[in-house]
Amino acid sequence: MDFEALITDIQRIHDAALVGASQAVSRLLNLRNWLTGACIVQYEQHGDDRAAYGERLLERLAEQLSTSGRKGLSSRNLKNFRQVALAYPGLEIRQTLSAVFGGPDRLDDLSLLPIRQTSAEFPALEKGREETPDLPWRDAAWFGRLFSSLSFSHLLELSRLDDPMKRAFYELECLKSGWSVRELRRQRNSMLYERIGLSKDKDAVLALARDGVLVESPATVLRDPYVLEFLGFEERATFTESDLEQALIDHLQQFIHEMGRDFCFVERQHRITVGGRHHYLDLLFYHRGLRCLVAIDLKIGVFTHEDAGQMNFYLNYLSENLSRPDEGPPVGILLCADRDSEEVHYATAGMDHAIFVSRYLVALPSEEQLTRWLREERALLEGHT
Repeated sequence: MDFEALITDIQRIHDAALVGASQAVSRLLNLRNWLTGACIVQYEQHGDDRAAYGERLLERLAEQLSTSGRKGLSSRNLKNFRQVALAYPGLEIRQTLSAVFGGPDRLDDLSLLPIRQTSAEFPALEKGREETPDLPWRDAAWFGRLFSSLSFSHLLELSRLDDPMKRAFYELECLKSGWSVRELRRQRNSMLYERIGLSKDKDAVLALARDGVLVESPATVLRDPYVLEFLGFEERATFTESDLEQALIDHLQQFIHEMGRDFCFVERQHRITVGGRHHYLDLLFYHRGLRCLVAIDLKIGVFTHEDAGQMNFYLNYLSENLSRPDEGPPVGILLCADRDSEEVHYATAGMDHAIFVSRYLVALPSEEQLTRWLREERALLEGHT
């Protein structure tokens, strides 16, 4: 070992220790916050003198805790702790406080402990859990994994989702994709769950509900629309396909976040030469889960059936000349400013390759706009099945 290697080893040890310490602190804070929220819920429903404090319970509680020198327990934080406890009533802590937090044995003298499980110590939470059945796989082990892997800010964002299926979807994506809180918030605001349109794929819905598995198929991986607000085009009156392509390359990390997990960038302006003529595919990606090439062609205007023929031409070439024997057939995405769903159906029906026509938005969609689109898509899908 030379001196440089020694420095490298010590740096790695230091960084690993910091990561481990950060994760341990995050987990302990999650447990503290959940226990605090659970105690508040229990008191609100079964406290002997709760009527004396009424609506000002959290404010009075925060004042007393602040006077005693406890920090981080403002009324706003207490409200958040309560919300997370109500959203995750199935968390089980089968240890004493001293075992959970590594404190002195005298902590065990508290009447709340030893904590065995939520049904024993927090019947108010257990009652709420019984009244609102959850997905079968979201059990105590799952909640324990969430509280060990995610920050409290993640849990708070997730707790704001009332639909168990939607919350489960975002929980899975957080764990698999390693989203930051900012990315989770962005994906929620951009209505990712709705844009993927899981409701159109009955097998995918059943797999998520029954097994907690996100089915990976082109239909469930690709999105409509794609939200490209990070490009800053909202205030621009006009832009060209070249402008759009360059902006996507300049913001490649954000674009890949929007595309989704497992997309790998291959090339821009991929040249396809046939019969002595050169053609250029705007963007070429590879998807690790689907194990196939994904071709993207950008269209500023409205989709036309000629666009589908051009993409099919590209996919035929990629299939014969670039795809490997152990890979699946390439998939094409036509990214357009707008489209007519019926024209898309007749333009792509019967083609050998999977071609998807997705819209792009330069600003976050409104809930009304997206709901209308999804309703139209569902009606068209049911009309052609």
